[in-house]
Amino acid sequence: LARMGSFYLQEAILDVLCENHLEGYGIGPADLSRRLGVYRIPPMNDAIVSGYLFELQSQKKAQKAPQENDKKGKETGWRLTQKEFERRRDDI
Repeated sequence: LARMGSFYLQEAILDVLCENHLEGYGIGPADLSRRLGVYRIPPMNDAIVSGYLFELQSQKKAQKAPQENDKKGKETGWRLTQKEFERRRDDI
């Protein structure tokens, strides 16, 4: 059951990243957590999603990217890799 839950949470994260991809900027872990309904009060507000984002990065499905309001191009957000977006784009 835990593996299934983990799979579905990763897929939900990838779905939100896919929806956001055409915006041209990354989305932060806290905003992702809010959209998924797993946001918790600080200090653990985005810990669940952050862990999965790093796992998706190691799978080359997600990458760090500047958020819309980032100053000086800091990469504090996340977005799909172009390869993963091309693989998922039919769902949009």
